[in-house]
Amino acid sequence: MANLTSHIFNIAVLIIGAVMFFAAHAIEVGGMLGQGSEIMPILMTSIWIVLAIIITIMGFRKTENFGKVNRMNHMLTTIALLFAFVMLLRPIGFVLTSILYCFVQTILFAPEDKRTKKDFIQYGILSVMFPIIVFNIFANFFSIFLPQGDVVRLPFLFLF
Repeated sequence: MANLTSHIFNIAVLIIGAVMFFAAHAIEVGGMLGQGSEIMPILMTSIWIVLAIIITIMGFRKTENFGKVNRMNHMLTTIALLFAFVMLLRPIGFVLTSILYCFVQTILFAPEDKRTKKDFIQYGILSVMFPIIVFNIFANFFSIFLPQGDVVRLPFLFLF
């Protein structure tokens, strides 16, 4: 039964990726973000689909039982976190929202032996560095400005 649930979930993720891929093609070109800004959603959903296909194929090859670990709570929490991320993106901005999301998501999937104070500090440092680097890469190299936040704006975002 656990394998069947896993297969259904993997196929659902693949279908969601395909729907998002076609939705990415409907993005208006040239609006607020400028010409060429539609490429990132298409690229990201393409990567999503490729990874979903790989995971689905690997899932069908596995015959082992997944044990008694209930992953449904992790999945539902991740969906709630993604929903919160989307809702907070405009008012708080990409960087702060991503910092919060990355930190909570990392803690959620961290094994029990990797939940020490030292590990939390490492998770925090990575959760702060990664969104700032991504924001600057998009702004400086792709000329695509991710949401900076309507309520909270960080003055130090352009580092290089």
